[in-house]
Amino acid sequence: MAEAYLELLKAFNFTEMQAWIAVISAFLFTSNLLGGILSALFFANSSQLQPRPLKERISFRLFLFSEIILWVFVFFYHVFMIEEIILAHLVYWISATMMLPLLAIIGSQVMYVVFSGRMKAKEAELKRRQSAVREQRRKAMEDAPAEHPAPKHPMPKHGH
Repeated sequence: MAEAYLELLKAFNFTEMQAWIAVISAFLFTSNLLGGILSALFFANSSQLQPRPLKERISFRLFLFSEIILWVFVFFYHVFMIEEIILAHLVYWISATMMLPLLAIIGSQVMYVVFSGRMKAKEAELKRRQSAVREQRRKAMEDAPAEHPAPKHPMPKHGH
């Protein structure tokens, strides 16, 4: 498997530090896949009914961190090691950049499928609670007496 990946790197004209590129890419790809899995797994097993906003999810934070690591490595590799960048390298790095969030999404979607029963139960509970709150508000509106506020200053009578 490792030889196939090194051959892929040769196809992108990487001739120096191929092992480092392979290790860093594999580490970042795996960490994003696991980040997506863990994010969905934590949500499936939590008492929260609504998913957290994107900025608060493990997978999103890991994605941002791994993007930073990737581009620091790209900068170091192309500025200090080989002192050039060719189109084939650029295609590889842009593809790797797009793969990171894709792997996080794939990991989370796999967990949503695996725990679809729990997710549907959470969704049903959320809908039930929301409809109960709406019903409570509607009932409170109906039960409230229809008060018309009296004018603060009575109108003066004309004719005297």
